[in-house]
Amino acid sequence: MVSRSDLESLKNDLIQIRRWLHRHPEVGFEVANTHDFIQAKCAKLSLVIHPHVGRNSLVAVLENGAGPIVGLRADMDALPLIENNPTIDYQSENHGAMHACGHDAHTAMLITTAQFLATNKSLWNGTVKFIFQEAEEGPHPGGADGIIKSGLLADVDQFYALHVSPEFPSGVVAIKSGVAFAAVNTFKITINGRGGHAAYPHLCIDPMIMASEAILGFQTIISRKLPVWESAVVSVAKFIAGSTHNIIPDSAYLEGTVRTFSTEARNLVEREMTLILDGVTSGHGGHYHLDFIDEYRSVHNTKDLVCQLERVVTTTMGKNHFLELSRPSMGGEDFFRYIDLKQGCIAWLGTAKDEHTRYSLHHPLFNIDESALIDGVQVLTNLVIDTSQGGKLCY
Repeated sequence: MVSRSDLESLKNDLIQIRRWLHRHPEVGFEVANTHDFIQAKCAKLSLVIHPHVGRNSLVAVLENGAGPIVGLRADMDALPLIENNPTIDYQSENHGAMHACGHDAHTAMLITTAQFLATNKSLWNGTVKFIFQEAEEGPHPGGADGIIKSGLLADVDQFYALHVSPEFPSGVVAIKSGVAFAAVNTFKITINGRGGHAAYPHLCIDPMIMASEAILGFQTIISRKLPVWESAVVSVAKFIAGSTHNIIPDSAYLEGTVRTFSTEARNLVEREMTLILDGVTSGHGGHYHLDFIDEYRSVHNTKDLVCQLERVVTTTMGKNHFLELSRPSMGGEDFFRYIDLKQGCIAWLGTAKDEHTRYSLHHPLFNIDESALIDGVQVLTNLVIDTSQGGKLCY
C-alpha cells in the first residue's frame, strides 16, 4: 500500500483542482461546467468516460486486468448559499452558490486518486469506477438515482466514499458501522384560514396562529410520542405568511425536515403531525394540506468494509488516524442507493485544524484544512489496492 510521501508530488495539483471547483460552484442537477471540468481531467488519464449520466453526473472507468470492481463516489454539487469569507482568495464567483459541504474537496480527491491509480497500475489489479455525482443535496430524488438506473454500476463489488467534516481533527478518518446516516423526509404544509383587516381579528381565521400552534405541537412528538430509545428530529425551517403589517393573510406555509433511523419512527412522526394539524385547524375553523415526502433512506455501512477501512487506515496512517463512532449522524446521504446495489461504506475525513476550519457544514464560512486532502487520496487509493489483494476481513 502507499504512504503519504508516495502522494506528496500530487498535493499542489490536488489543491488547485479543489480551489477551481470552489470558485465555480453549481447547484443540484445544473452542474454542466463542473461535469466538463471533470471530463477534461479524466480524458488526460485515458479513462473510459461515460458523460452526462442521469443529467450531469459522470462515470469514469479505469481497467487493469482481472480482479474486483470497485466504485468510488464523489458528489460534486454545491449549496444555494452566499459565501462571505475574506480569509481566502478563492471565494465563489457564482453568487448565491457555495461549496459549503465539501463536495469540491470530494471531487478533487477522486480526480487525484484516479490520477495516481492510472499511473501506478503495478500496485493493483481489477477495475475502478470513479463516480462523480450531481445533486447529492437534492432536489429529489437526488443524483445517485439516475446513475443507478443507468446500469453502469451493476457489476460493482463494493462502494466507498469519504465526506469531509469539521467535527474531527485534520486527517482523522471516522466511521459508524451499521446505521450511519439518518433517513430524510421533507414536509410541506399549507394552512388555510380567512384573511382580513388586522384590526378586526375576530372576523378572520388567522393561519399564523394555527401554524404557530402546529409548530409547537410538532416539538412534542419527539418528547412525548417517540419511544425513549429512538432518536428523531422534527425541524420547521421555513415559515411564510403575510405581506404587510395590517393584513391577516389567508394562508401560511411551513416547510421542514424529519430525520429518523427506523421505518416505525418515520411513520409515527407523519401520523402525529397529521393528528396535530387536524386538531389545530379544526379547532380554529381552518384547513390544511400536508405533503410528507420520502427523500433518502438511512445509510447502513457494511460491517466487513468498515473493518477493512480500519485496518487500511491504522496500518498505513497509524491508529491515531482512525475513530470508530458510536452514534450515527442525523445528516442524510443518498449513498444508501449504492450500498443497496451490493455493499459499501462511507466515512468522515476530518478537516479541522484552526478556528477557520471549524465552521459547520452548510455554514457560509465553511472551509477545510487542505492538507487533509492528500490523506483522503491515500485512504481511497489504499482501499483499491487492498481490495485487489483480497483484503476486507475484520481483525
